[in-house]
Amino acid sequence: MPVTSGSSNSTAGSTGAASRFYNSIFFIVLIALCLRLAVILIGHTYRITPRRDHFQFGWEMGRLARSIALGQGFSSPTDLATGPSAWAPPVYPYILAGVFKLFGIYTPASAFVILTFNSIFAALTCLTLYRIAERMYGVPVARASAWSWAVFPYAIYWPTRVVWETSFTAFLLSLALLLTLRMGDEPPRWRAWIAFGFLWGLILLTNTAVVSMMPFCLLWLVYRRPRRMQLAGAALSVLILLLVATPWLVRNYEVFGKVIFIRDNLPLEMYEANNDQSQGLWTRNEHPGNDPEAMRRFQELGELGFMTEKREQVHHFIHEHPGRFFEFTLERAAYFWIAPPQATIVAGYDLMISRHVNFALAAVLAFAGLWLTIRNRKPGGFLLACFLLIYPLPYYLVNPFVRYKHPIEPEMILLIVYVFYEASQVQIHWPKRGAARPLVVPENRQFLG
Repeated sequence: MPVTSGSSNSTAGSTGAASRFYNSIFFIVLIALCLRLAVILIGHTYRITPRRDHFQFGWEMGRLARSIALGQGFSSPTDLATGPSAWAPPVYPYILAGVFKLFGIYTPASAFVILTFNSIFAALTCLTLYRIAERMYGVPVARASAWSWAVFPYAIYWPTRVVWETSFTAFLLSLALLLTLRMGDEPPRWRAWIAFGFLWGLILLTNTAVVSMMPFCLLWLVYRRPRRMQLAGAALSVLILLLVATPWLVRNYEVFGKVIFIRDNLPLEMYEANNDQSQGLWTRNEHPGNDPEAMRRFQELGELGFMTEKREQVHHFIHEHPGRFFEFTLERAAYFWIAPPQATIVAGYDLMISRHVNFALAAVLAFAGLWLTIRNRKPGGFLLACFLLIYPLPYYLVNPFVRYKHPIEPEMILLIVYVFYEASQVQIHWPKRGAARPLVVPENRQFLG
């Protein structure tokens, strides 16, 4: 039977649609999600160890979520009942509490659901990363960055194994960067400033330390378009952020009788890494969950009194040992980028040195990408510089867990890919025998897209 032109056009149209989908960012997002779900299912990562009454199921956030699910409110972030808490920002514990209410407390079903939640936002980070790279560097770097994030094993690890807000925060921060770049390209409307403030308010209630990037995003926007309306828009964004945070601030004041800005556990975090027994990194013995005496004091004083005591001890240590504190801070700054010392046993071999080298290499390449970005005057170079230079500063004062760096790792992947893209544009003409030819680097490279 002869093929009609109508059926031929229909076949060509469906083939073209399929081709467009396979080459789209949404296909990359789908692959990223499927890979993460496969790891959860095949690796049985939803079977979280029940040791210490399932403490590794979210650690303090899991304890807070359990208290909420049991109707005890936002309380008791450690093993024993210690009363009301402001240990962590509220968003992720309440999300986890909702999962516990629906699928059971510390059950494999709850673990699967919350790890899937993490994986969805980790996969969506491919989308935000693509749009950021597309605006800054062009389509080739955008596609390579998105695919790198989709399939990179280290980026797959966090959402599939760790019940924490890490992957959600990484997505939110990349979304904030994308929104900032968009607002910088064209005069933002009032609704854009409102969305900007709401997003940063959500970030504040998810991972408080990350909001340190907001002032620099606002500064960049005002510099890009120095008009009176820009200042009014920036003020509106700050107002919206405060409105989003106000219910939690009011809750903290009503519960504790004083103003607590979102969370209160910074003194303990600093004390764990800055005391007479430590060498700049925590030894696990100072945490109430690991030290019976610390737990007794925690229950006796309550969370607020306990944190006040730790604040005084930290101040005393810094006052008495400023040199050691400075030395510890420099060491932690290095460990933030190369990872803290940790035994990494594989087939009987300790690969700790290899672990340090891998993290250090990623950091070197990311900073190289930042240098190329600034040298080539790419839009948003100042913002990426703040991500790498300003964001880590609070973590130099506490134990630099590797998960603390994850919120900026999408941007690090972007910068690393840009390094390799720039390297691929270098043309090397090997000299023929008897002739020497110089290295040729094209001056006017054009991005595809």
